[in-house]
Amino acid sequence: MVDIKLIQSYGRKRAKGLSVSQKNDLITLYNLYGIHISDTEFHPNSLFKKNFLSINMEIGFGRGEHLIESAIANPKEGFIGCEPFENGVVNTLREIHNNKLENIKIFNGDARLLLEKLQDNTINKFYILFPDPWPKKRHYKRRVLSNVFIRTLQKKGILPSAKLYFATDCKGYMQHVIENMKTLNILCNDDITELANKPNWFTQTRYEQKALSQGKTCYYLNVNLS
Repeated sequence: MVDIKLIQSYGRKRAKGLSVSQKNDLITLYNLYGIHISDTEFHPNSLFKKNFLSINMEIGFGRGEHLIESAIANPKEGFIGCEPFENGVVNTLREIHNNKLENIKIFNGDARLLLEKLQDNTINKFYILFPDPWPKKRHYKRRVLSNVFIRTLQKKGILPSAKLYFATDCKGYMQHVIENMKTLNILCNDDITELANKPNWFTQTRYEQKALSQGKTCYYLNVNLS
């Protein structure tokens, strides 16, 4: 839906075909709850009808389970969701509309495009939950949590309190992220056994359910980005 400039992105944009009603909702509901960016930097509070003391961003929200539940549970906080997969965007837009939520805005596109336009020091929490692990070594460069991207999150986060919440069912990816954190001198728990314990902050998603049903171990990390 958003096509501002070319950024290399490896995730699929849609499943095979959207129905007529999905296409209509992608237009009409996105006009109500979607984010349209321009060449001007802006504060995320300008997206909402009122100012929120805390604004959080979920990058790659899938079908929106965690994003919706978080917004319902925390009505005094603002939430921004970024997702290039149109089927997930439509599902989430419908949930926002059905629940009459005024504290969520959606960006249908690569999160990097939106982050470029957000003012620095404006986001309290970042959530990246079960992104594509790209397990083959030659594909590691496609993983979203690279050193460059982590530095971007630091720049956009309100330091020293900004936090990153990350979950994956790929042990190698979690270890990769931990190494990146150490390279950037960000303190984090590097005990992989402890990180397999599900924390209170995590809301179950279909990706976690699928991984657990396949007998996989899931790992959960939260770090202060300062």
